[in-house]
Amino acid sequence: MSGAHALARAPRLAPWAGALGRELVLLAFIGALTYLAVVYGYINVDWSPAECDNPAVTALVVAGAVVPALLRRRFPATALLAAALLFAWYPATGATLALTSYTVASRIGSVRRRVATLAMGATVPFSIALICSRFQWQTTVIAFGVAALVCVLGPATVQVLLGQREQLIGALREQTRYAKLQERSRIAQEMHDLLGHRLSLISLYAGSLELDGTQASEPARLIRGTAKTAMDELRATLGMLRHRNPVTTQPNDHTGTWSDISQLITQAQAAGVKVELTWDGADLTGTALPIRQAVHRIVREGLTNLSRHAAGAPAKVSVAYCPDRVRVEVIDAGHPGGTGQPGSGLGLVGVKERVRLLGGTCHAGPMPAGGFRITADLPPVLVPPAPDNDEKTDDRWARAGMSAVLAIGLVAPTAILSFTFGSVTFDPIDDLPEVTFESIPIGAPRATVVEFIGQDDPLARTAATAVESARPPGSDCWYSAFSEDAVIERFCFQQDVLIDKARFGLPAG
Repeated sequence: MSGAHALARAPRLAPWAGALGRELVLLAFIGALTYLAVVYGYINVDWSPAECDNPAVTALVVAGAVVPALLRRRFPATALLAAALLFAWYPATGATLALTSYTVASRIGSVRRRVATLAMGATVPFSIALICSRFQWQTTVIAFGVAALVCVLGPATVQVLLGQREQLIGALREQTRYAKLQERSRIAQEMHDLLGHRLSLISLYAGSLELDGTQASEPARLIRGTAKTAMDELRATLGMLRHRNPVTTQPNDHTGTWSDISQLITQAQAAGVKVELTWDGADLTGTALPIRQAVHRIVREGLTNLSRHAAGAPAKVSVAYCPDRVRVEVIDAGHPGGTGQPGSGLGLVGVKERVRLLGGTCHAGPMPAGGFRITADLPPVLVPPAPDNDEKTDDRWARAGMSAVLAIGLVAPTAILSFTFGSVTFDPIDDLPEVTFESIPIGAPRATVVEFIGQDDPLARTAATAVESARPPGSDCWYSAFSEDAVIERFCFQQDVLIDKARFGLPAG
């Protein structure tokens, strides 16, 4: 892979890698929070398929909580349904339910579908809990009603508010861009009115001197040509100021090429500047226009500073087209008598900003042995501009703030669920109802009766001979005695089905 291709791909890989890293951190946070809630949160119900005392079950619950969080962006509705089902049997996974609800509110555009999906996320756990708890209405409403508020309604509301905030910020930014465009148009009009008239007069005066046939005709021709070039560049600059996207403006097709830079050098030499050009590598004809404009601007700014601050000093302009960069250098030997006329420094500031917006670097300053050097490295292809320090700081603080809000939004529901499920108690549902003589119905199978009385008791059969009533014809009877109550119970079967039952009290003695 060439250096140019690597430079072009690097800006796309960095955001992708950053997004992947943040997603992995979020999934790890969900897993850790679920593990703590399962082990230490006491957020459990009696109808869970398996107790979390087993480490294998705990690992499965944690993995089950991570899977919907992983799929929430691609399949938000499915992820919310999976999180709701898991939450119904293991309420310690409330963080996953909150995260998927937050994503549904942001990913599903249709309001009706979004509301229906969120309602499903809130009612599915409640319905399952109500059935599994054998319709313990009061406790279910309290526990899973609070869960619906903090794990579904709360995150969805936060996302809606954040979305409205983003829309408001977008509208304000659009207004700001419009105001900037208006201001740029006003500045362009002022520049045209002030400079255009003066440059036209300079060109007119130079034309008059050129026609008088004196020795001043050649300098006058040069002045008129320079004024015309300045007028063309002014019109191009005004077009960029009036346009929303200055990059689309094309002042000249050969701007920044070898012929263009050579023309700048020739004009500077005609004005008495001692400068030479060195060009290494291919021409820049196939390079993007903004990069060629930057090359032109750097050389022109260097020549302007040379004529202003070090007139008469020798200088060298070099352009090198390498596979991974375009290097431009303007070096002068300096003025022995001083720095010449003072400047505002705005020209170099504009050059550095132009280079930065193209993704390059620019350095300008005096050399230790004297003289001044401007060095710029530009990418051979267009890349997004590197944000300045203020933008980096703002972006870093914004991401840190959103990360803190997300962490609080996941921890808070888990803490509230821990308190809620620790405060309410579901009645035990795994105890079988007590079986008594009266509760065993006629028609019950022999196996059911045996579970209650056990096998036939021969002593009870013998004791019942004196007190029992006649047995049903064709039946097979089993007996059971309760010594503390002095009672014998008789169960008579026909084809292993209970057809009669009776109790007899033993005489005291």
